[in-house]
Amino acid sequence: MNLKYDYCIVGAGPSGLTAAYKLLKEGKSVVLIERENRIGGLAKSYDYDGQIFDIGPKRFHTDDQIVLDFIHEILRDDVCEIERSTKVHFLGRYFDWPLNSKDLIQMPLGVSMKCFVELLQKREIKDKTSFHEYIYQKYGETLYDIFFRPYTHKFLRWDPEDIHSDWASTGINRTVIDKRVKSNSLFDLVKGLMLPSKIDTKFLYPAQGGFGGFYEKLVALCQQQDGFDVIVSDQIAGLTDTGQHLDAVTRNGANLSFGEMIWTGNLNDLCSLASSDHTLPYLNTIFYNIICRQEGVGSKKAQWIYVSDGDSLISRITCMKEFALYTCQDGYYNFMCELTDSQVSPVYFSDPSQYRDGILDELVQMSFLKDRKYVEDIKVNPVLDTYPIYHKRYNQSFGQAVGALRKFSQRIHLLGRCGAYWYNNSDHSMRFAIEMANKLLKKNTEEFDYRAYFGGTYARAANPKGD
Repeated sequence: MNLKYDYCIVGAGPSGLTAAYKLLKEGKSVVLIERENRIGGLAKSYDYDGQIFDIGPKRFHTDDQIVLDFIHEILRDDVCEIERSTKVHFLGRYFDWPLNSKDLIQMPLGVSMKCFVELLQKREIKDKTSFHEYIYQKYGETLYDIFFRPYTHKFLRWDPEDIHSDWASTGINRTVIDKRVKSNSLFDLVKGLMLPSKIDTKFLYPAQGGFGGFYEKLVALCQQQDGFDVIVSDQIAGLTDTGQHLDAVTRNGANLSFGEMIWTGNLNDLCSLASSDHTLPYLNTIFYNIICRQEGVGSKKAQWIYVSDGDSLISRITCMKEFALYTCQDGYYNFMCELTDSQVSPVYFSDPSQYRDGILDELVQMSFLKDRKYVEDIKVNPVLDTYPIYHKRYNQSFGQAVGALRKFSQRIHLLGRCGAYWYNNSDHSMRFAIEMANKLLKKNTEEFDYRAYFGGTYARAANPKGD
């Protein structure tokens, strides 16, 4: 078959689905290609006989009115407000997250004193691309050594000394030490100890279907529009720019013709189609979805829990019931554990089931799980391309890849966490997609600086455009 569309969107995650919806509403024809057997990307949910698991911790949190309006347009009244609860497990204990000054005094005395002394000191950054120096300048060497370095090395499967500061400014910097506590005087720190508890922040979560319920509604609305097709369990195997349009053939033999492409998938796959040898590193993640009886879970619960121990398998725990009671059947407290793996030097991804026992042992050691006997089932869900990895030269590498793609075709636009190679959450992805759709529809002419919007500190110096 030979199909003709205005746009081909590769990847049916938050950004791809949002862009499709916006384009379809303006009368454009869209074909959406998804390599998995269902839509949702990193925002889908799984339902195991009424036990619902998201892919990692997900919730809507934004003060961007454009995004809020879009969320309510899709969900209408089918949304609930939830509280925020996050913890971190390190030094053998659980702490609230973000860390605040009160947490520092609960650490071992020697560690606590070092942290306080370092917070009083003024430190200069010599290398603005250095993740290490960024953390050192803001929080001191002790917190870097006992928390940030081991967690980062375990999570990214990369030497923290070769990680760019943008990894901190787009992620860690959003959720660290209490922002009300300044560190330029002893008075500020003492005052910080007397602060009241953190202000409660409200988050939005779908009232049914888990977080992926939002995107199920979104694709259903897309399907109500004329000129929309979805191809799942397939990928583009060949791509040609004719000078007038793009032609593609998929692995399953579909021949497609379209005016422009929006790419939200792994950028290395696109470079390969363009006969470019530029590569960028990504992470894979294995999600262990654990169905557990409620009486078997300890008292330390939160929506998600970071595990700092650099030798542990688990990087993060997500507790579904803390997002919405309906995600767990009566008498159950279900949770998932994340185990990341490098695509450059993979260790776990080829046979993830063999690490189930190790995951359970760690949960018992942390006193999160009282005993393995309470676990009824573990659903192992390996997911490709979950995070970009910002090594210290990633900005140049991304710019070179974009340059090669532009030479291949001016009809390709990069979008989302993987396609634009910029770490963001679903709220950010949706805003990025809305802005891109508006630009393609000629509703605006200004470039959307997604790096500035998503919180990058130093990467904007080079600022290779993603579209």
